[in-house]
Amino acid sequence: MKKFLLLMAAVFAFGNENLLVSAGGGYKKIVEAVAQNLKKDGVNIDTSFANIKAIMAQAKEGKTDVIVGDEDFLKKSDLKITEYVNLGSGALVLAIKKGVKIEKVDELKTLSRIAMPDAAKTVYGKRASEFMQKANLSGELKDKILAVAGVPQVVTYILNGEVDAGFINQTELNAHKDEFGSFILIDKALYAPANIVAAKLEGCEKKADCEKFINELKSERSKEIYAKFGIR
Repeated sequence: MKKFLLLMAAVFAFGNENLLVSAGGGYKKIVEAVAQNLKKDGVNIDTSFANIKAIMAQAKEGKTDVIVGDEDFLKKSDLKITEYVNLGSGALVLAIKKGVKIEKVDELKTLSRIAMPDAAKTVYGKRASEFMQKANLSGELKDKILAVAGVPQVVTYILNGEVDAGFINQTELNAHKDEFGSFILIDKALYAPANIVAAKLEGCEKKADCEKFINELKSERSKEIYAKFGIR
């Protein structure tokens, strides 16, 4: 009887695990804002943030329920995704530290050090690499580039003055605009669209709050969050 009660307690605890939503670091503020609105309604979800490859590895082990990230990365994966919710498109931005003056991307060649997210593991690292290739800047900037883990790390390097500029997304730009010296929006013709989606993984519906979260992503108050952080 004791073993049976322990087993039932374990099943009950498992069944009441919070929904886990994972996202690339560049979307942390968006996911946290959506989660905060849900919390006001009495719905608690857990969140985790990493590069998309690390998130995919966790998902294959059944350790996440929803992934917010780049549609291109997710649709090329072998994850069992049952639904996509489109959040909008992100924008690639060059953020420049205070005290450095450049107005055009051609002037990148005059800088000493430029940070960018990992091109193989992050959405905006990939887009930054595409931009440099299409703008014929890859060769000239090769020795100036400092590759870091993700967009939040790029922001840190800029704000600490360790680099002159860095490639980030508009979400982080909007969050730190007053802390940068200036910024340049990269021409969207020079990189593939960064379509941002929430991918609902197979098994998500077993969690009590799965549909509540998916519906929240489609709500008007969530759309206001996306717009605030530069996702349109």
